[in-house]
Amino acid sequence: MTDPATPVSIEPIPLERIGATVIAISFEADEAACATLAERFGLIELSEFRAEARLRRRKDTGWIELKGTLTATVVQECVVILEPVTNHVDGEIDELFEDGPGEERHGKDRVEVDLDPVADDPEPLEGDVLDVGEIIAQVLSLSIDPYPRAPGVPQVGVADGAGGSSQQGTGAASPFASLALLKDRDVKKR
Repeated sequence: MTDPATPVSIEPIPLERIGATVIAISFEADEAACATLAERFGLIELSEFRAEARLRRRKDTGWIELKGTLTATVVQECVVILEPVTNHVDGEIDELFEDGPGEERHGKDRVEVDLDPVADDPEPLEGDVLDVGEIIAQVLSLSIDPYPRAPGVPQVGVADGAGGSSQQGTGAASPFASLALLKDRDVKKR
């Protein structure tokens, strides 16, 4: 297996270099990087992989923000018929990081109250560099379809759209489909 610490050829960026001025990051994987990532993520092939991102430190919070997009073409094994399936992948890079220990940021006895439960919380950073290449590789792995299907292969165990459910073996499409059938039967008895 390959070393996950060096998945793509983007040099880690020292945190002291990251300021309010945007650092533009452009990456296009070469053949070796594509092969390394394909092996790491269990792909048959990764034929192309590009990423464009902007890195900066927010003025209001001091958090490090990495935003951008990635595109890739992957070949995976169909989960039903085990044939190769080629998929185009589009991913959004939207990451927040906070450097420095928590006590230094918030004070030893200070209690932090989250007033906005929907807001993103930054991921704490340890060390003095940001491994942008690894972050982009992780976003790629999360953007790949975990259950690829060849064209024309039907979904197994999906509701038929007419209020019923298709059956696979002896089980219903979902535990809730069985409950819905019981509810419908109970309503008809009234």
